[in-house]
Amino acid sequence: MRWRKRTDWGPGKLGSDEWAVLEAQIRAEDLAAVEQAVEELTGFMDFFRADLDGVPLSGVTDGQLAVAQRVGEDRRGRRVYTVTFYAGGPVGEAQPHAFDRLGSSASELVDYLQSEGVGVEEITWTEHPSVKRAF
Repeated sequence: MRWRKRTDWGPGKLGSDEWAVLEAQIRAEDLAAVEQAVEELTGFMDFFRADLDGVPLSGVTDGQLAVAQRVGEDRRGRRVYTVTFYAGGPVGEAQPHAFDRLGSSASELVDYLQSEGVGVEEITWTEHPSVKRAF
């Protein structure tokens, strides 16, 4: 696994009206198995559709963590399954809870893929700048 660390990412920079964003690009021989694993982990969440900076975004959410997923290509043109986590802290407060939630979600995804025997070739984690909450 590779992690692209941004120096400006972390608890000190997140406002109460923002989401912290973490993206995983998962390269595996069987992307359908990766999709199934993500569906199993997020099956209890509610579907949402919202505009994020004028761009439509859809996925699932439990209110504090939102997850969007898609099949695409990485920078080298290889097929990957991209899972993007958006986490907020407690409503009305600027707390580091969002970053704890992102770390927990990332660990849970990796653990679940391993426990299900999904053959992952590579996971590239990318921290993105925070964005305004869509809801």
